[in-house]
Amino acid sequence: MLQGKSKYVPILSATVDTLLMILAFVVAKQYVFEGVVPEKNFYRIAGVGCILLWIIIAVKMELYELPRILFIHKILSKNVLAVVIYTFLSGGLIFFITDYKYSRTFFGATIITFLVFVLVWRIISIFFLKRYRRSGYNYRKILLVGYNANVRSLIDGVYLNPNYGYKIEGLFTNVPKEKAIEAYYLGNLTQIFPYLEANYIDEVMISIDHEDRELINELLEYADNNMIRVKIIPEFSEYLFQSFSIEYTENVPILQMRREPLQSLTNRIFKRAFDVVFAVASILFVFSWLFPILALIIKSTSKGPVFFVQERTGKEGKSFKCFKFRSMVVNEKSDDVQATRNDARVTPFGQFMRKTSIDELPQIFNVLLNQMSLVGPRPHMLKHTDEYRLLVDKFMVRHFAKPGVTGWAQINGFRGETKTVKDMEDRAKADIWYIENWSFLLDVKIVFTTMLHMFYKKDKNAF
Repeated sequence: MLQGKSKYVPILSATVDTLLMILAFVVAKQYVFEGVVPEKNFYRIAGVGCILLWIIIAVKMELYELPRILFIHKILSKNVLAVVIYTFLSGGLIFFITDYKYSRTFFGATIITFLVFVLVWRIISIFFLKRYRRSGYNYRKILLVGYNANVRSLIDGVYLNPNYGYKIEGLFTNVPKEKAIEAYYLGNLTQIFPYLEANYIDEVMISIDHEDRELINELLEYADNNMIRVKIIPEFSEYLFQSFSIEYTENVPILQMRREPLQSLTNRIFKRAFDVVFAVASILFVFSWLFPILALIIKSTSKGPVFFVQERTGKEGKSFKCFKFRSMVVNEKSDDVQATRNDARVTPFGQFMRKTSIDELPQIFNVLLNQMSLVGPRPHMLKHTDEYRLLVDKFMVRHFAKPGVTGWAQINGFRGETKTVKDMEDRAKADIWYIENWSFLLDVKIVFTTMLHMFYKKDKNAF
């Protein structure tokens, strides 16, 4: 029975990727050259080089590692990033090093086809890996040392999830035995070493008080000498309710209180590139004809300007002028009072725009001005920022990222009027989750889910 990582998985994955690359070449060859490739030897040599380059990138980015905790959007996002890097490197090598004019259409068709093949293959792989683990294979034997809220959370959220491939061998603790742990309880802390001598364990998870540091040191020494991996839940994590990481500066451990993928320059570049490409395409192919129509209707149905411009809070708490189509009659309360259901200020056409979120479309220009992103926490009126920063814990954390035209909170129903502080707390939690779990594919998912909601699924909170 396969328990840990299989040494054959990377070989199998690299082999399948090689076959997918060859198949992508064949499809592109048929599409571009109708099956007849000019300079066959050149294209074959270039093909072999491209395959080797992809394998190097995949190994370097650990695409062939077998993860325990499976988040499909993170895995796919990582593979998309790898394909983008591969595209730039292989394109540079082909077009700048070689003298032969390699077909750009063939190159593009190969990349797009390969990307589709890889993503489909990864999805299929994840499906079968989960199924394989649910059948009782590819698991790791876990021994728990200590019992508290953190251990209980791991048991419920991770170790008992069959998709993750863990098997709890037992639990040692000095705390009074509870009904919840009867199935795992093996004894108190003094009985650990006899058990380890008699049983094979892949990993020990320790969560005990610092007063037992001698026992922790003994366990670490024993584990090192018996090839057992050890993980420790730090004692202070019981009063930290957010993700954090530890970095070392001059061998001094420093706790970083929040994981922020967008702190990475590479991630920011990809996010900005997506913003610009999507915004420019929207303006050229949609807004160029849609905006004049909307402007004409707005002007003919109510008095006032076409656009509504309002100061809102942006990244790092800095204000900016946010653009919208005007959906209300001109009024003095627009900068202070939120729109409510059946709000008398909303025009008939404005009601339609708000229901479909069309009134937010001019914010695409805020995206081009780098004041907003396509996806991020929605920007609030300055007055509301000043109010909720005092009422909602961690509210200002949402301003670590650029505000978005749409966001994770919006597609999960946290939009519209905030009648209670709890409404804003839920929205802020969703925004902070997005900041801590950003990925390129998550942005893509949010954008297309928003578009789907605009045309097919009407949000009851949109008014």
